[in-house]
Amino acid sequence: MIVKALGIMDLLVGIAFILAQWSFGYYIGLVLAIYVIIKALIFITDFASIIDLIGGIYLLLIIFGIHQIFAVVFLLWFLQKGFFSLFV
Repeated sequence: MIVKALGIMDLLVGIAFILAQWSFGYYIGLVLAIYVIIKALIFITDFASIIDLIGGIYLLLIIFGIHQIFAVVFLLWFLQKGFFSLFV
């Protein structure tokens, strides 16, 4: 049950990357970025959590106006993680 909830949240983070690309949903993106960073710090021993931490920090940077060159990579990362959490 908790894995599916975390998978849904990862899908929402992926959607936040899409919205941040178009300068929309900054407040939702900020909340989700903080969520991902906290989740990554809780499970920091896992390699995927390190990527999550980098993705959360990168989402914060996008929200505050830093260039979005790697956003597609993190978008795909969170969407595939959420998808596999829900369906595998």
